[in-house]
Amino acid sequence: MKKLILLICLLALCSACQQTEQYSEFDVYQEMKDNLIKCHDFDNEYPFHIQLVFNKLEQKYRYDLIIDQPQVDMYDIQALAYANEDDKQTCPVIGIFDDEPFHLKRNYINKAENFYKGIQLSGECDEMENVKVYVSYYTDESKTKKETKYIEVKHE
Repeated sequence: MKKLILLICLLALCSACQQTEQYSEFDVYQEMKDNLIKCHDFDNEYPFHIQLVFNKLEQKYRYDLIIDQPQVDMYDIQALAYANEDDKQTCPVIGIFDDEPFHLKRNYINKAENFYKGIQLSGECDEMENVKVYVSYYTDESKTKKETKYIEVKHE
């Protein structure tokens, strides 16, 4: 009987640890989203290409935000796009809830090592509009120098 109670306690403890990790990821997401919504001072220079493409759906638009052509090494990229999604919609995000990291490196692609040609964030909005983007990354493999960019991509 004591072993059964001990086993139940251990399972409950493990479950609580997993929930804490999930909540912390959501907290990071929510903080990124809140900071992006409040931001009015955007970066004009960044060491990569960023493109916004809209596709008409029946009642809405789908937007694809593509980040590629890095001019510097970008390790453990985190990015979030915001196009006035309401609180019920999740903003497109990369690098927070994912199991594997995303890296971009000039003229280098190796998916086995998580180096990609580019990354894409896709979401839906009611009309074609500017999209705010948060991008953070490390410029070195040892993760000592972190860069954070707040960008507003204008629709054309």
